[in-house]
Amino acid sequence: MRLSLFLVILILLFSLPHPAIAKNFSTVIIDPGHGGNDKGSNWYGIYEKNLTLDLAKRVQRLLKSKGVRTVMTRSTDTYVALDKRAAIANRNSHFVFVSIHFNGHKNTSYRGIETFYYPGSSKGKKLAGKIQHELGTRIKTKNRGIKPARLKVLRLTKGPAVLIECGFLSNRWENKRCNASWLREIIAEEIVQGIMAYR
Repeated sequence: MRLSLFLVILILLFSLPHPAIAKNFSTVIIDPGHGGNDKGSNWYGIYEKNLTLDLAKRVQRLLKSKGVRTVMTRSTDTYVALDKRAAIANRNSHFVFVSIHFNGHKNTSYRGIETFYYPGSSKGKKLAGKIQHELGTRIKTKNRGIKPARLKVLRLTKGPAVLIECGFLSNRWENKRCNASWLREIIAEEIVQGIMAYR
């Protein structure tokens, strides 16, 4: 009888989701690219720094609604150095780092969304894959995939870290869409879906 009860308890314990599996991070560091005197990409009168901050705030709002703790590397139009952004992240434990950007290129035909991770980071690659999988599922755009990149902010961040390029401001058609609040809301929702899928 005691052995049977013990086996039942064991089965119940192993059937419950393990905290480390169900919740592999407790905080999301949201990093709106550029800011202050660093305008980022500047095409057709649209500054990247303004779009990244708006999108980051949307991501923060959606994550908070799901009970996820968030930290913003900047919440106003101020410049924050790359090493300071990583330092803000590294003060936390059990976090993922999501840097938000918009692209630009001299070839104005380029368009689409892509996500970068630091080479050799398996967790960063997995996070990038989950987010990129969700991006563009509800809007017509080019999926440029996930790519390794030795970007300073990714290198200095100790937790799983990604940098998302949410569209090319240099492409006039995509610029107009990125400047639309409805599109940034969809992108925010997809980024959050990817983060939660990774979790």
